[in-house]
This record gives sequence, C-alpha cells and structure tokens, in this order.
Amino acid sequence: MAKSPTQRPDAEPDTGSAPTDLRQLTSFQLRQLTNIYTKGSSSVYERRFGLTLNEWRCIALLQHSAGMSLNRLAEQAQFDRGLTSRIVTALEARGVLQRGTDEKDARGVVIALTETGRELVREVFPVAAQLNERLLSALTRAERAALPGIIDKLTHQARVMLDHEREESGKND
Repeated sequence: MAKSPTQRPDAEPDTGSAPTDLRQLTSFQLRQLTNIYTKGSSSVYERRFGLTLNEWRCIALLQHSAGMSLNRLAEQAQFDRGLTSRIVTALEARGVLQRGTDEKDARGVVIALTETGRELVREVFPVAAQLNERLLSALTRAERAALPGIIDKLTHQARVMLDHEREESGKND
C-alpha cells in the first residue's frame, strides 16, 4: 500500500476501518478531551488563584524567560496578538507582569514576570502538575511512557499537513 505524501516514512499503514462518525475522528476526540480538561482546570485556577486559564498559560510561559516580546508570547501561548495584549495589560495592572525595553532593539518591548508573578507561578505550578498527574493516572505505566512520543508524532504530522495545505492554498501565514 502506498503512503500518502504527508505520511511519515516510519509510519505503518492503517489496516483498520475508516471512521464513519465524527466522534470517531482523532481530531474530535482530542478536542473533546481538551475542552473537558480545560473546563475543570480553569475552574481550579480561577477559584484558587484568581487566574483565568489564559492568564496562567502566559505567566507559566514566562517562568523560565528573562522576558519575551508580545508576538513571541502570543505564538508560544497559541493566542492571537489582540488576546495576548489584553491578557498582558490585565496582568500588568495586577502587578504580575511588567513591560520593559528590549536591550537588543530599543524600540521593542519585552514582557517579563515581576517578583509577584514569579511567586504566583511557584504557587500555581504544583497545582497544575497535580492536575496533570490526575489526568495521566488513567493510563498504565506503558501508556504514560508512550504518550509523549505519540503526541510528538501527531504534532509533527499536523504541521506537515498544515504546511502542505498552505502550499496548496497559496497562503504562507
């Protein structure tokens, strides 16, 4: 059986039956998992720390950084620039983030955690890790070991497919 042009060379051909219902599609199942998990974890972050999930994502991404541009933060958080700007403005008003001048480009702005922000990350991260552990507790040891590799392969394949679609459509954004 020939492999499709976007299929990884090391992937084995699927010999199972094709899905006949939306609920059988991996993309639907992953979205469902994400939505359910997000609702529960969002509630925890808001109730315990007064943070939205989007705010938590932004400060957690800044945790190991001396600072980053708004565009870079938006890219890493997988948010659009407008949403990221609103989140940064709200967190800055609460003293969690600060804007500074980019040392490499005086016109650029760098966003960084304040000491208050770093302390908040130290409080929230163990809870995030605990939620993650509770989710993974449904898996066997072997499934847990295999999951990161599976996610990496699916992410790689999704990028290949996106690049292919951009080429086909003439869009390069």
